[in-house]
Amino acid sequence: MTTAEQRLAAILPEPPPPLPPTALIDAVAIDEATAYVSGQVAFTGSGGPLLGRVGAGVSVDEAATEAAKATANGLYRLAAALGSLDRIERMLKATVFVNGTAELTEHPQVADGVSRTLLDVLGERGRHARSAVGVASLPLGVPVEVELVARVLR
Repeated sequence: MTTAEQRLAAILPEPPPPLPPTALIDAVAIDEATAYVSGQVAFTGSGGPLLGRVGAGVSVDEAATEAAKATANGLYRLAAALGSLDRIERMLKATVFVNGTAELTEHPQVADGVSRTLLDVLGERGRHARSAVGVASLPLGVPVEVELVARVLR
């Protein structure tokens, strides 16, 4: 039987780099039994995220893959903050920001990359509410940014 951490490493082998000490935010903020993960993009250990807009150079499938990587980064951040993904009682909410063209209507298909990742790594604990929101731009020019909210065991 594999652990959530092993399933996460199968999706994205390396965790994201830590936030620099000068960062004005926390990667994860925990308030009692709720953990809020700051917006994540698809940084990987071997390089930066894909850049571009969905519908103009970035396909919906590519964006869903980027959303999966961003979600994996968020789970790595949660694991670091909590000590283990086993402390996640349940994912509550995922918000997926999609940098797409004005004509793009496939935001839910992009966000499916998030939902698949949460379910693949956490099983039923990964079930969640979700919003997929189209935006005019995102930091660094990435196509997708993901925020997560989880209920955690104390």
